[in-house]
Amino acid sequence: MRNLIIILLIGVLGLKSMAQVKITNETHGFIPNERNPMILTKYVEPGNSGKSVMWDFSDLEIAANFAGIIQDNYVSKCCGLFPQGNIVLEEFGNFFVFEASQSKLEQFGYLSSTGSTQIVYSKPFVKMQYPFTYGSVFSGNFEGDYIINGNKIGEIYGSYKVEGDANGVLKLPNGKELDNTLRVKEVKTTKQVVNNTTTSIEDITYRWYVSNHRFPVLVLIKSTYSFTDGNTSSHTKAAFNSNVVNINTGLTQIQNDIKLDIYPNPYQGRVNIEYNLIKNSNVNISVFDLTGKLVQVVVNGTENAGTQKHHFSASELGMPAGAYIVKIRVDNSEISRKILEIK
Repeated sequence: MRNLIIILLIGVLGLKSMAQVKITNETHGFIPNERNPMILTKYVEPGNSGKSVMWDFSDLEIAANFAGIIQDNYVSKCCGLFPQGNIVLEEFGNFFVFEASQSKLEQFGYLSSTGSTQIVYSKPFVKMQYPFTYGSVFSGNFEGDYIINGNKIGEIYGSYKVEGDANGVLKLPNGKELDNTLRVKEVKTTKQVVNNTTTSIEDITYRWYVSNHRFPVLVLIKSTYSFTDGNTSSHTKAAFNSNVVNINTGLTQIQNDIKLDIYPNPYQGRVNIEYNLIKNSNVNISVFDLTGKLVQVVVNGTENAGTQKHHFSASELGMPAGAYIVKIRVDNSEISRKILEIK
């Protein structure tokens, strides 16, 4: 048996192990037909950068609900309007066209909710490079055409810098506390030239990620516009996800001589959950989706000492392929692991 030894190193590492959040296409890339429900809130300052920061946003002022929707480019209304792009993000009726690959996520286009305003990038804006973690950084330039009602009326160009500038504990409203988060800072500077008039735009965006949730759990955006007459204006947006499940991504709270093997992972069809009990124990194994909704209780009761083996299959329950959280409780100890079902 391919064993994962679960060791409790309280004296060496403390009660919580801060394994770094790593962003990859498999764990955080866009997947068609996924929704990202979030809650709009009043903008607040993003707080400190650096290592092991504590951000307390538990008093965020809630404004409204909204959801971002991921679509396959070939079934969205954007199909045919852009020379490149295989996936589309819809937010507030606006469409953002991306080319997603194993190594990066590039934006190639934008279409307004009315369909009248369009941006086609000849040199794309790189939204994310994979893998990405604390201390990662990349930068570059972009350019494209500004189109109104099918007619080019100007151009845009600019630069961007993306860095993993902080990690730590994130507190959100309703008592939600996420033990291990990665903050990604994005600074994007744009020159928009329309009818020989140039407008400068600086967008500073902060996004917080956890290992077990595909989308950011908190987003803070501040945009500053500078006009040729010397005037400026600023606009802000903020939103957070209230459904994300907190898991310990490092070493666990479960007793040190339990052996756990969840295999294969990723998997097709069924995943095996195998472990060893040193004594008769009360065991609960539950599987959740990434919004925190219970999908299945695999086992709930007393199990005898020795090796135990169970299975889980999202497809057999009529659920889509994707990431799920397996939460295992043995007596008073608990461990969570992320699994990925693929087609």
